[in-house]
Amino acid sequence: MQISNDTYNNELIGGISMLSILKEFKKITLTKALLIIPFYTHQQSLRVLRNNNIKIRSIEEFIIKYPSYFSNYNERFYSLLTVSINSIILLNKMGLITIEDNCIILNEENEFSYEKKDIGNRACEILKAGRKLSYILKDDEENLYLQLKVEI
Repeated sequence: MQISNDTYNNELIGGISMLSILKEFKKITLTKALLIIPFYTHQQSLRVLRNNNIKIRSIEEFIIKYPSYFSNYNERFYSLLTVSINSIILLNKMGLITIEDNCIILNEENEFSYEKKDIGNRACEILKAGRKLSYILKDDEENLYLQLKVEI
């Protein structure tokens, strides 16, 4: 059975993707949050991000090492923009985050289970990739959008 991208890359996977970064940062701007899901929904990028043997220290290094992974990043960004926004709204409605001053803040009072038995293999792979993507997202927003060639 073939699963469409709309079903495969849904708001719950988007929410897990956002939480993977918030576990590291606790707070992230909305602008950076919109960049997260296109990384994780691209299988090759996810494979690099979750592999502990591959070092990626910046967005520039990631692009230089794997240029073909970023040839359609702008298209992925816009095709997943609705999922990204809906995921943020869903996390907010679930009380897992608050939105304040253009930032998403992890609400640590609400517990969310990150156990494999509760969220599944794909979500666990995304969580494993969170640390490396968080490191990349420490860069300035303008530089990230510039390097990823997101057209605004």
